[in-house]
Amino acid sequence: MSEEFEQYSLSDWVRYLGEEEMPVFAHTARSIAAVSGKIDTPVAELSHLILQDSSMTARVLRLANSVYYNPSGKPISTVSVAILMLGFNEVRSIALSIAMVDTILRGIQHEHVVEEMARSLHAAVQAKSIAKARGMKDIEEVFIAALLYRLGNMAFWCFPRGGAKDLDAEYSIANSEAQAEKKILGFSLTQLTAALNSEWHLSHLLSDLLKDGASGKESLNDIDQAYDLVIAVEQGWGGIDTREAIEAIAKRTALSFEDTMDMVHQSAKAAAQTAIEYGAVNAGKMINLPENIDLTLNPLDAEESNFEPDLSLQLGILRELTIMLRDRVDLNTILGTVLEGIYRSLGMDRTVLAFIGPDGATLKAKYVYGKDSERFKQCFQFAIGGREDNLLSKIVAQTDSFWLNTTNVAKYKHNINNQVKKCLGVLDFFAMPLIIGGVVKGLIYADCKQSGRQLKEQDFQNFCHFCENANIALDLMATRK
Repeated sequence: MSEEFEQYSLSDWVRYLGEEEMPVFAHTARSIAAVSGKIDTPVAELSHLILQDSSMTARVLRLANSVYYNPSGKPISTVSVAILMLGFNEVRSIALSIAMVDTILRGIQHEHVVEEMARSLHAAVQAKSIAKARGMKDIEEVFIAALLYRLGNMAFWCFPRGGAKDLDAEYSIANSEAQAEKKILGFSLTQLTAALNSEWHLSHLLSDLLKDGASGKESLNDIDQAYDLVIAVEQGWGGIDTREAIEAIAKRTALSFEDTMDMVHQSAKAAAQTAIEYGAVNAGKMINLPENIDLTLNPLDAEESNFEPDLSLQLGILRELTIMLRDRVDLNTILGTVLEGIYRSLGMDRTVLAFIGPDGATLKAKYVYGKDSERFKQCFQFAIGGREDNLLSKIVAQTDSFWLNTTNVAKYKHNINNQVKKCLGVLDFFAMPLIIGGVVKGLIYADCKQSGRQLKEQDFQNFCHFCENANIALDLMATRK
């Protein structure tokens, strides 16, 4: 062992990765786990989580419109519709995969990192195909568990803390990977995966998979077979081990050998293409493909970070809202789509959905899209009604669309108190109350503070159009009740 490398405890590695090297992934994973546990509003909560990151939003929608995830080819314009069409679990797994790939790509691009990512992505797609062929319902759980099965390995090789050379050298002489890892690190990388899985609340199925001697769940066998196949394929599609792995899959899925061969070929192609679309181009190229499979290299630009006004996107989202209203989609999903439409298609920097509390005296933000969203959400709480004369209270009282700009700011000067100044920090914004049966229940707010883009009349009309859809949905809900 080199003199420079210092052994750290397993718990210290978990802290180091979670707090210093992979905090964004850890936060995203915990947030997704929290959303998954909600019963009432999982679609709206997951949409909100994804929309906080414009790059992730772009990739989720890109993947949602890909042949692999959306073979029907029906265009998907919003995250809310992606969840409705593909399913909550499917979009959740896409988001978690993107977060993982982004985190790993920011680390050291050691050869082992690319190998591990290629293997994990390939195994995840193969395991999902096997589970689907067997008629299983929890195929996305299988995908996530397979994808993260070697998370500890990927994390170490990205952020090795000076131990990469020592472990690489030990691999060449040890009887097993685990033996080498325990000698150099004091624990195996499988143990690191288990610890990270527990700390970040990633997957119950992965927890079962990592337990020694865990058995009894057919889903675990799907993952084991996928990894057996992937490891064999890395040595060649014509090898004996590959044929035996395909025969074993055919036996469990009750498919013919030929049909199974075609399934795993197509899954390999899908894995490589998906890896590239996630942004892991080198990992996608490393997945060994049969000679009859062609791969299209068309990676998504990960640098996309801002939304611009987009008329075609506006029309697409408004069409989706019309369909949602017709099909009586739940209110939270419709409101989330309205907010997404304003934020993305109108190119707003900050967009807020706020509700009036049960006491009728406080307007408080529920969802906030844009930079520094948590701070803005905390401050976006205004007393309303009674003798309150702050600007938000006045907007709620007048129950009509509102645009503060240079032409009317003098009129409302006495309503722009210190709280409004400190929280909003802008004198050009749109707002519109949400009304049920003539009673204001909330408000939608939008501005362009970050970019300083001057809002125009057409922007205001489009904003009002989106908000009207929200009020139509509220009226329909009240009528049904």
